[in-house]
Formats: sequence, structure tokens, C-alpha cells
Amino acid sequence: MTDDPTPTTLRRQLGARLRQLRQEAGKTAQQVADDLDFSISKVSRMESGARAVSEPDLVSLIRYFGVQTGEAAELEETARGARRRREAWVDVVPPSTEFQRFVSSGFIDLERDAAYVREFNSGVVPGLLQTSEYMRAMMLQDAPEDRDVLETAISLRLGRQARLSARGRYSVIIDEAVLARVVGSSAVMHEQLQSIIGRCRVGAAEVRVIPFSAGFHPGLNSVFVALDMGRSGPNVVFIEGLVGFQRVDNIETITRFENVWQDLERCSASRAESHALLATYSDSYRRSRT
Repeated sequence: MTDDPTPTTLRRQLGARLRQLRQEAGKTAQQVADDLDFSISKVSRMESGARAVSEPDLVSLIRYFGVQTGEAAELEETARGARRRREAWVDVVPPSTEFQRFVSSGFIDLERDAAYVREFNSGVVPGLLQTSEYMRAMMLQDAPEDRDVLETAISLRLGRQARLSARGRYSVIIDEAVLARVVGSSAVMHEQLQSIIGRCRVGAAEVRVIPFSAGFHPGLNSVFVALDMGRSGPNVVFIEGLVGFQRVDNIETITRFENVWQDLERCSASRAESHALLATYSDSYRRSRT
């Protein structure tokens, strides 16, 4: 865990407490909106953490719910942190790119503050495991003309990897197709798989592989990241698709993804068997590049 939560995490913490205060008061969101002359969407966005809470609005909410002085000061401090600017690197990503949509979804802030990150990918090596050459090969195929943006995105992803390695738990489940699909070249794939093996060996990641022999499984055609926020706030799941990241906060859907993860674990090879698969493919790529 980082000692300095990001604004996104602080917004969610504040929103969760405001929702709790409303429920304890026996009020609906519509009642709060009517009583304080807010729109219902404003109340909803504040409680979900989708927007920062202004100082005047927070003062009104504190008075409305009768929050005691000590907790009121804590809420005000959290709100100030939630309103601060995001990290400077956000500004260097061009606003028209997919990378900016990725950043603006709040995913990177929440990933940074997560106590435990779990990721499933059936198509490519997950970003937090990718080598720079694998990233470059993949991104060049996606947007070959945007070289400056590409290098910025690579630097951003490598920074995310370093932060997670320094303080987080990371578990990954991938389909065997990820190992069989050549991205870049055999040399790139050999280096990539050796990197994954090395990270597993030192405990920086836990990687399981669903073998082709498992047949159909519930993760096919799906990519998702589940963030266990620990004490930082409610858990969250991000689902990736052609239109970007979809953030899921509601408990029912998060529970559904918990069940899917358990199903995927049952389909997966053991850790030892998965590492053997990684080594087999890595050796095959080593031989084919010579």
C-alpha cells in the first residue's frame, strides 16, 4: 500500500462514507437531493466517487447528517486530498488517444492503491507482465504512426510495474493461446516468457495457465482486472473491451467476478504445471530464433 492515496481512491473513500451516512439517516438519494437542492445525479456521482465534493457541498452534507466535529475534520481532509491534481504524467498523454481514456478511467490510480491485483487475459500477456519489447511490438501494430505516444505509454506501463513490484500482490491467469501467439518475433517471445518465469521465481507474480486441453472456460473472449482495495475503499473490477475500460463497483457484479475467478482457477493448471508450460514455449521460441 502507498502511504499517500491517490485522488481517485480518496474520492471513493469519501463517497462510501457519505452513502453510509445517508443510509444511517434513513434517507434516499432523492431525499438528500431535494433537501439540499442538489440534482440526483450529483448525489449519485459524489457517493460513487465519480466526482470530487466541493467544500461548500461537503459543509452542507456535514450539517445535514449531523456529523460530529472530529469526523467532520477527517471528511474535510479527505475531500481536500480528493480535489488535488493528479500526477503530472497524466498531462503528457495526448487527450485523443486510447491511452488517455485508459488513464482518465481512474484505473491507474486505483491499481496503484490496491492491496491485491488479479488479472485474466485470454489474448495477450497482461500489461504488468510485459517486457518493453513485447509492448513495443504490440503497440506498433495497433498505432504505428504514434511513436512519441508509444514511448510515453511504455514508460507509463513500466512505472506501473515498478510500483506494483515494490508493494503489491499480483496474480494472473492466462489462456495457453497467450503463449502460442507470437507478438513481434520468436526472440521477443522468448525474452517475454523468460521474464515471466523470472518474476514468478522471485515471488513478484503468481501466474497460472489454462491449457488448451481445458476446452471451453468462462473467461474466453474476456479481459478483466479485479482490484482488492483493502482499507482504501470498496473493491472494483475493470472490464476491457473495444470501447475501453468499464468500471464496475456494485457488489453483485463484483461477487459474480469473484465466482468467475474461482472457476478460472479450477480450469487452470497448477503453478508447477503452468511454469512447465511457460518453460516449454520459451524453449521452443529459443530454438526457432537460432
